[in-house]
Amino acid sequence: MEDLTRFFNALSKDFQMAIEGDYTELLYQIFKSHVTQLYDEIIPFPDWTGAKRSYWIDFMSAGVFEVWLMWIKNGQKESIEEIKALIRLFHK
Repeated sequence: MEDLTRFFNALSKDFQMAIEGDYTELLYQIFKSHVTQLYDEIIPFPDWTGAKRSYWIDFMSAGVFEVWLMWIKNGQKESIEEIKALIRLFHK
């Protein structure tokens, strides 16, 4: 979660430009590749192969990305701690 926070804090201006320029899909693909790497490092999926693993990563990365993206789109009104708590809650 801390890595995600640093990622989105550091790139929030870039995300704002991506939103305005309508190229968030490119950022999502970069984000998803990092999420895949993160899951492979911290959560080995020995019995999660093929479609099961692929769709899990699609589901989790898309959801987390969208929460952060909407937070930035909405002017970052909630605190970073609130967003982190929501993502933790949704991840359970």
